[in-house]
This record gives sequence, structure tokens and C-alpha cells, in this order.
Amino acid sequence: MPVTITNHLTLPITGMTCANCSAAIERNLSGLPGVERAVVNLANERAAVEYQAEALSWSEIVSKIENAGYGVATAQAEIPITGMSDDNDARSLQKTLEEWPGVTTAAVSLGIERATVDYIPTMVRQSDLRRAAKAAGFEAVLVSGDFHDAERMARQKEVTKQRHLLFVGLIFAVPTLVISMASDFGLLSTSISTATWLPWMLGLLATPVQFYVGWNYYVGGYKSLRNASANMDVLVAMGSSVAYGYSVAVLVGSVFGWHGLGTDVYFETAAIIIALTRIGKYFEASAKGRASDAIKKLLGLQARTASAIRDGLEQDIGLDDLVSGDVIVVRPGEKIPVDGVVIEGKTTVDESMLTGEPLAVEKSTGDAVVGATMNRQGSFKFEVTKVGSETTLAQIIRLVEAAQSSKAPIQALADRVSAIFVPVVIAVAMLTFVGWYWLGESGLIRAMVNMVSVLVIACPCALGLA
Repeated sequence: MPVTITNHLTLPITGMTCANCSAAIERNLSGLPGVERAVVNLANERAAVEYQAEALSWSEIVSKIENAGYGVATAQAEIPITGMSDDNDARSLQKTLEEWPGVTTAAVSLGIERATVDYIPTMVRQSDLRRAAKAAGFEAVLVSGDFHDAERMARQKEVTKQRHLLFVGLIFAVPTLVISMASDFGLLSTSISTATWLPWMLGLLATPVQFYVGWNYYVGGYKSLRNASANMDVLVAMGSSVAYGYSVAVLVGSVFGWHGLGTDVYFETAAIIIALTRIGKYFEASAKGRASDAIKKLLGLQARTASAIRDGLEQDIGLDDLVSGDVIVVRPGEKIPVDGVVIEGKTTVDESMLTGEPLAVEKSTGDAVVGATMNRQGSFKFEVTKVGSETTLAQIIRLVEAAQSSKAPIQALADRVSAIFVPVVIAVAMLTFVGWYWLGESGLIRAMVNMVSVLVIACPCALGLA
């Protein structure tokens, strides 16, 4: 009977705006043959997938997410390569890198002896790329910098984008609101308030907000509807479009002398809807970036290199090159790089990062030491017993990642509510319009204003659920 191998995959997701988005991705991934479990967490924008390796590949999972209208965050690394002699070597290394799980694209240049790799940061680390190069017969030079910051850089791009859109939105939306309100409350001169060019100026100010700042709402709403769901983007796009479209119709009617829709325009309503929700988007993007701070702080505890004794000589080597059985020298004030057992010397070690105990612990021959703890007083040698994913710190990080990728019961409840929230709001808005238009005596304008009010007021509720 064949053995079924279950792979565990964590992917950083981009493009999610509310709980409906995470639910849509879960639904799409769960429908793939071979997927045993899929959990998407909006707070840290991660998808945790368990799937059968023989039935599905990681690239098919990424493609499914992209086809659903969302993205997987990638980072780029430029790695110096030594040992290449001709173009055949460059092509061989490029093929090896492209076949490594988590690498999306790779390009190798013989002239500058450098490999440029686009990869998914939760799947690929520097040690992986170095192993891939070594498997092809070449050596990858240790790159300065922390590869674990790659995902943070990818997230920062989203925060920068949201900040830019918010800034542009406020530049145009605030003057639109001020001018419109000043006119309504009689704070402008009569000649300006009644000028035919004033509505056109308001429309000119509101248009960049509607179609530049607010374009992502149209795209997000389309993706949501394409996945047979409705998220907050649908509400924002509908509410702002109704107000903007009605105002454009009023302007067009004034050109042809038809005033059946009245003379009032609501460009400031459309602009402010988008500008205010952009504020929420910016804060949301900033908050999501903090969700993985715990992982970054844990990773920051690790030493970068170790003083290993090989061939009778002491040399600094990267942690990726350590193997069980290596003998490491640790001096006062240095971090212990990996887990091991003391074979020579006596010292005291600060293990507060692991136990919370502020007092240093004495260590002598035969005692176990844990990676990322701090050596205080004496020098000692220890034999490596655990490296890579086997170390205590790596297991702690794995547990934290698993906890962040899971969902609390209240999140599951929010997902169920959000699945029907937006459709219910849209239905209530439609009923509001029909009720005020057919049963009320205020006509089309009041019915439209009340419908937009329902859509707009519901938007913060959807954001709160997310």
C-alpha cells in the first residue's frame, strides 16, 4: 500500500481586504485535489496548506491563489556565484535554481558571476539557495543581510502604496468637501455658489479620487464577485459610484438643458467615501506588518556565524554549514550558535531568552547548551548535536508560526458572518431605495441618498469584521 506524504506549506498572501477574501482563498484551495486542509489568516496574511505531495505541487497552489485574484508575496536576491566557467555552467545553475521549491524565477549571469532569484520568502532561505548552487557544482557566496527580512520588505511596499493613495486622496477630497459644504451653508458669495462652473470644478477634483485612488476597490470588488462572494470593496465601489455617477448625470443633463435629476451634485460624497476608507486601508496595512514581529525578534536572537574547529584550525563558518559533531568554540560575550553539549571548559550562560530566568546558569563538561543563549564569563568548547530546523529556537519559531496561522473560534464566527454580511447590506440598500422611491414622497434624489447612506455606513462594519 503506497504511503501518502503530506506536505505543509505556508504562503504570504497579498491583496486581501476583508474576511471574505480569506474565505474565498480557503474555498478555492480546499477545492484542489490533494489539499487536506487550508487555513487563511487575514491578520498576518498567511495561508497554511496541508496537501498530498503526490497529487499536487506547490506551484499549482500558488497558481490557484493567483487565479482567484490574489497574489503571493515574493522577494528578490542577488547572490555572487563562484566556479562557473562557461554559459553551460550558467544554464545548468539556472535550471537547478528554478527547480528548487519556492523559487519562482532565476537568472544567472556568467559575466558578473551572479544569480538573481525571485522566491517566496516563507519557503526559501539563504541556506536553500546555497545548497542548490552546491548541488549544481558551484559555490554561492554568503550574502550580507537577513533573508528573513525579505517578506517584511515585500509587505512594506504595500504600506508605501497605501500611504501614497491616502495622500493623493486627501489632497483632492478635502478641497472638494470644503468647497461643497461652504456652498451649502452659504459661506461663499452668491455669485460663486450659483456659478455654473462650480459643479464642474467639484467633478474635476473628485475624478482622480474616484478612478485613481479608488481603482483598487473596483478591482477588488470584481475579483470578489468573480469568486462568488462579496467583500467590503463591493460596498465602497457601489456607494461611491452611485454618488459619482448621479452627479455626472446631473452635469450632462445641465449641458443639454434637462434638469430632471435636479441641480445638486454629490461629488464630495464619492470622494470622501474613498478617502476615509483609504485611511482605514493604510492603518490596516500597517497593522498587518506588525503581525510577524514576534518571528523577526526570534530570528534576531540567532548568531550569524560560528567559530568551528575543522582540520585542526579554528575558522568562522555560517550556521548553514554546521553539521552534527562539529566542535564550536564560544568566548565570553558571544552567542551560542546552535544546540550542543559542552566537552571542554566551564562558564555561565544567560538562558533568559528561553526560561525567563535572569540569573546565569553554570555550565561544565557534559551539560547541554541551547542556541541563541548568551555566554557570560568563561570560554568553552561544545559539540554540535542539533542544527537547522532541529534546534530549540527553530522549534519555537515553528510553533509561533503555527499559532499565527491558526484561527481562534471568534475568527471562524466572523468568517461565517462576513460571508453573508455584504450581500445582506446590498439587499437592504436596494430595499431602502425602492421603499423611498415608490412608497415615499421625496423622489429619486432622496431615495438615492438613503441607499448610498446604507452602503457607506455598513463599510466600517465590514472592516471591523475583517
